[in-house]
Amino acid sequence: MSTDGIFMTKDKAKIYRYALKALNGEISTEAFAQKINKSLRQAIRIKQKIANKDFLGLKHGNTGKAPVNKTPKTLEDELVKLLKGKYHDFNQSHFIEKIHDIEGIEIGKDALARIAKENGLQKLTYRRKNNVHKPRARLPREGMLLQFDGSEHKWFLNIVTDLLLAIDDATGQIIGAEFFYGETSNNVMKVLKDIVQNNGIPDAFYFDQAGIYGKIDREWESQISRALDEIDCELILASTPQAKGRVERVFRTLQDRLISELRLQKLECIKDANKYLKEVFIPEFNKQFGVIPADSSPAYRENKFDLNMIFCKKEARKIGGGNTFGYKSFVWVVDEKFNYTNRKLNINTHLDGTVSFDIMGRKVAAKKTNKDYRFVKRAA
Repeated sequence: MSTDGIFMTKDKAKIYRYALKALNGEISTEAFAQKINKSLRQAIRIKQKIANKDFLGLKHGNTGKAPVNKTPKTLEDELVKLLKGKYHDFNQSHFIEKIHDIEGIEIGKDALARIAKENGLQKLTYRRKNNVHKPRARLPREGMLLQFDGSEHKWFLNIVTDLLLAIDDATGQIIGAEFFYGETSNNVMKVLKDIVQNNGIPDAFYFDQAGIYGKIDREWESQISRALDEIDCELILASTPQAKGRVERVFRTLQDRLISELRLQKLECIKDANKYLKEVFIPEFNKQFGVIPADSSPAYRENKFDLNMIFCKKEARKIGGGNTFGYKSFVWVVDEKFNYTNRKLNINTHLDGTVSFDIMGRKVAAKKTNKDYRFVKRAA
């Protein structure tokens, strides 16, 4: 027994019934159009098709035909292969960008979503929690506020490193970033120094309340707060995680995109990762995700400071008799003709590990003796 047949929906049967009445002159074409809720032009076309083909006139012209925009099977197979292999950790938007740039393949977002769903290759997206916070309006000018934060993560080769990063509040662009082993004062000052060298001095930096930056309820000066104070740059400490929402969202984007990019580049050391981050990834990120500030005039001020003497670890000592002072358990002598007894000396450990000495900003020479400072102090 044949299972072939013609099936009509309830709406199709209604159209067919009223079309026959219109063809037999029982109702006008205008009334037919009103009954089937179509325009007069559509009603005339339907009426003509049924007059020529009877009930087959209700069949859509594309029934049984492949859509002209259907993705070829060979292309679908290639996309599935790439989604499972080379680009397995890319989200769909990132995947479309990369296969266009690297593989030379064009595919629409909806077509890719269908292929990924049919093959169980959809990547789960981040879902915002219910307690949504109203976003603060961006500041109008570049350089008015830089949000700074660090993220400890397995960024490449399953190695845990810290990405220290600053974004501009007005544009959302990454102004400075670098991978380190640890979020220390020295590493943070390295990024801050690079930002000031490359852009100028911003009005303010926005940090969380980690110990290396400072605490709102404690009156003490960290190395970072001291350095920013010396270049007349305000340090603002956030009281809640939501206050640094923009930089937190950037890290979410980077954990989705940067990790897969670094894997694709097969980078094997922190030096190569930093080179790719600064020379390739950040320029592309800023071009794609940066926004135009409301005011085009930057707020950065020209730097006229010796940044090597500012972005360093400073330790204070009081100079004793004979121009001596203690440092790392030994007696040191200020190797100058002038008598500096009772003056304050700064011991500066620079970012490259070298050490210098200054008194009120004036560099002085000092030399180490063989005397153990602990015994000298005890004897005194």
